[in-house]
Amino acid sequence: MQYKIYSVDVKGYVRREILFFLIIFTALRSVAAQTIIAPGDISPGDPFLCWVTSARPILSASAYLQDSAGKQLASAKPFFMPSAGDEFLYGFLLPIPIKASPGAGKLLVSVVFEENDGGQSMAELHSLFNIDAKKFFKEDIPLDKSNSLLRTKPDPAKTAEAIAFAKIFETRDLTTVFAAGPMEKPLSVAWRETAGFADERRYIYYDGSSDSTLHGGIDLGAKEGSEVVACAGGRVAFAGPRIVTGNTIVLEHLPGLFSLYMHLSAIDVHEGDIVGEGQPIGRVGSTGLSTGPHLHWELRIGEVSVNPYYWLSRPLLDKDANSGKIKLPAEGR
Repeated sequence: MQYKIYSVDVKGYVRREILFFLIIFTALRSVAAQTIIAPGDISPGDPFLCWVTSARPILSASAYLQDSAGKQLASAKPFFMPSAGDEFLYGFLLPIPIKASPGAGKLLVSVVFEENDGGQSMAELHSLFNIDAKKFFKEDIPLDKSNSLLRTKPDPAKTAEAIAFAKIFETRDLTTVFAAGPMEKPLSVAWRETAGFADERRYIYYDGSSDSTLHGGIDLGAKEGSEVVACAGGRVAFAGPRIVTGNTIVLEHLPGLFSLYMHLSAIDVHEGDIVGEGQPIGRVGSTGLSTGPHLHWELRIGEVSVNPYYWLSRPLLDKDANSGKIKLPAEGR
């Protein structure tokens, strides 16, 4: 099998786009060369989205994020999107880890597509971006004996639940897209944020010992029984009770993008249901490891938690030229 390799040197400038990202634009001399456009400024815990368009169907592709030391931060396969034009459109959705070090980062994309003569070509593209410095809140949470044991006592049932739950985020249908616009707040009533995204939590147990973890979502204090709604259209990937998170719902919105709703007093949907944005799915409660009525709302790309507030003010998918996309030539040269 013979490949043609396209090399891209990024010589861009940075400007802020209203709808989506700070973008690096690239100017290239050859009309046959590819251009690469990707997010230019991102924070730890944020999602990172870029696009590939091609005049020919892509056979396979991979995207990788690296930090300034060359350490891989995330990787992703593409998902297909319908396009208004004749081109084929593919998206890559990757998480910036909460612990990502600030500084320069690199996006690498490798694409294999079919030539008109039946052969194959491989395009290798790259772009630079910046990871901002960001500080997260720290807090101590004292737990009574019951909640302490719920968190620390070895329990085969709890372990089995964790293994089964993790498998939900490992699988995805790469052709399934349920949402595109900005997300909606997941409560139909006013909320009071009682814990923030990526808070470093030190649990202080009844016997004086402690341990720490990062909070993957936000906790929204509200009256018991308050209506919980889907933050975006999606498919119910999980709906049921769990030992630690209580009554829990997981929705898949894009391939690999999930929202989680925990500690509910009631669940009003079933696995496999398709729900619309703003549709009631459950009720606020205090089930599982909880110290009072609240909704734990979380977003994940695969198994990695990302900032739930991010898509309340911007669309999940932006297929316009300013959304951050990589364009391949109509034919290899």
